[in-house]
Amino acid sequence: MKIFMTLYHFELKKIMQRKLVWVALLICIACIVVAKAGNLSGDYYVDGKVVDTHYHMFQVDSAYSRALSGRVIGQELLEEMTTAYGKIPAETERYTETEEYQQYARPYSEIFQLVWRWTQSNPFYDGWQADEQGLYDARKEWQEETWTKLFLSDAEKEFWQEKEAQIDKPFTYFYHEGYTVILKDFETVSILMLLFTAVCLSGVFPEEHVRRTDQMILSSAKGKYVVYWAKLSAGISVSFICAAVMGIVAITVALVIYGSDGFRTAVQMYLNLATYSYPLSIGRACIIAYGIFLLTAVLSSVLVMAASELLRSSIATLALFTGVIIAGQMISIPNQYRCVAQIWQSLPMSFLSCRGMFSQRLVVAGGYCFTVWQVVPILYVLCGVVAAVGGLRIYRRYQVSGR
Repeated sequence: MKIFMTLYHFELKKIMQRKLVWVALLICIACIVVAKAGNLSGDYYVDGKVVDTHYHMFQVDSAYSRALSGRVIGQELLEEMTTAYGKIPAETERYTETEEYQQYARPYSEIFQLVWRWTQSNPFYDGWQADEQGLYDARKEWQEETWTKLFLSDAEKEFWQEKEAQIDKPFTYFYHEGYTVILKDFETVSILMLLFTAVCLSGVFPEEHVRRTDQMILSSAKGKYVVYWAKLSAGISVSFICAAVMGIVAITVALVIYGSDGFRTAVQMYLNLATYSYPLSIGRACIIAYGIFLLTAVLSSVLVMAASELLRSSIATLALFTGVIIAGQMISIPNQYRCVAQIWQSLPMSFLSCRGMFSQRLVVAGGYCFTVWQVVPILYVLCGVVAAVGGLRIYRRYQVSGR
């Protein structure tokens, strides 16, 4: 163990002394900060004229949203919202620019957006009347349409119906913008993490071949076993620590700027997960997302380093993983090919997003249904172990020749 720790610290030092690691990490952090705070910069224009700043608009809207915190999304609140929007002249094309909207309707804009999303139509132009039961029926109808589009089985539909019954309704609104921003930008942070891992760890093993020190290392007493695990452990540590830094920066910036209120808000209040029936709070959803994010950082580091030893080229490894990441963003498998689509969506470059992690497709095993965020992390651990052992076999069988 003492020899392993000595080699581990040496390999860790080698990686951390590379300028590439620090430059890449600083770039990732800068991108995360800009993604979180960028929407609040600049001015808001109407017909070429500045009418407000984005930051001031956020301050006003967040104050109105906080004023609604603790209100039940029921008939009373819906009637207040429709009455407020009813004061806007009906013939108005851009109702958000009217004085009536600013004075009466804007304080209820969060509820208006929720009704718009659930009913999938604009309440103002469609003359929607306050109807609590009708609103929740519209959400239920939207859920069933989503299940049909995803080709869910009867067992999956029954699972979600049982979970839906466990959710307290009517929902209670709480200000939750900080957690909304965390989930909204989660995919961006994840892609940065995957690219960082590919860029910084693709040379951990090939550099010995390039520098032609591999013959000396492999012929040493610990060269074909302990050195491998030391290198792999060092790479995993760097990936995990840097991913943790990115995650901490992303969460901290979001909560500092937008507020930490609303941890216990139902995740269904996040409009992109409005039809998700699992009884989760939005705070717990963020914890689950970033927990899997850290686990994926470990898996991706193992895959990158194992592939680099197989290819014996950092450039080829980087090109391979960059191509896979881009493919994950560009390619979408039609839902009708259920098995293939679910496998594709379980791969890291697709899974690390709200639509992937909180997909309503389930994994059915032994007559039981499990959500993908419960099953996929276990598969990632198994894949990581297989990749690590496979990389060891490749490393130990490598023969230096032609020198």
